[in-house]
Amino acid sequence: MPDALFVPEGDAYLPTDATLGPWGPQLLHGGPVSALCTTLMEDEGGDGFSTVRFSGDFVRPLAQQPLTFSSRVVREGRRLQLVEGELDAAGKLVARCSLLRLRPLPIELPADAVAAALAPPPDLPEHFHRDPGNPSFPGTFFLGTGIELHTREPGGFRDGEGWFRLLLPVLPGRDEPSPMTRAVAAADFGNGISGFGEWPATIAFPNGDLVVHLARPVEGEWVRLASTSTWTADGIGLATGRLWDRRGQVGVSQQSLVLSPAG
Repeated sequence: MPDALFVPEGDAYLPTDATLGPWGPQLLHGGPVSALCTTLMEDEGGDGFSTVRFSGDFVRPLAQQPLTFSSRVVREGRRLQLVEGELDAAGKLVARCSLLRLRPLPIELPADAVAAALAPPPDLPEHFHRDPGNPSFPGTFFLGTGIELHTREPGGFRDGEGWFRLLLPVLPGRDEPSPMTRAVAAADFGNGISGFGEWPATIAFPNGDLVVHLARPVEGEWVRLASTSTWTADGIGLATGRLWDRRGQVGVSQQSLVLSPAG
């Protein structure tokens, strides 16, 4: 069992087997990559801000090889901070991402806004069944090793709903992921849990991007994702998700899907 999703190696980060996804040998899942980029950009931005949006574009296949990351604060004002980052592999850009962060300012809300914010989730992870993984993919993967999934029905990975919990830190010694790190790790499963057909898939549907907006920070370990997918005959798709924690809805997610024959 790896100790973390990524291990620092000089100036780079080496993906462990707990970051692997379903789309090919030694290809990474977008969830841990998004979690790494979020972690490093939040380090760059520092304290005092709450991350409200993650945006990532995965411009090349994410392979299991050393990754280097660079980031910068593009703008910082009294209430708003924008951080951008680039992830490279073998000298080539593989992902470009950004965080929008806001400085909290306590205000008094109208009663109906308070009531909406307190609406509970429709269920809890204890009401669902732990997903054992898919026998079509033997070995170590992000799902089951790096992140835990509970589904409404046993073996119901494609039901469009699930509760997710990170099992490993993003980096060694970083045992408490940030709220946005937890959110992006779960949200990147939107296309997987709402896809069509059975595994192994006859159509591949990896996401070319991931965008997550949070209305407030995720509280606790668990993130609930409910997602729907739209596929079109021209090979383009969209997965749209809603995110909850144990207290209520926290945000939304979207993924642009690249459809092609699997194999």
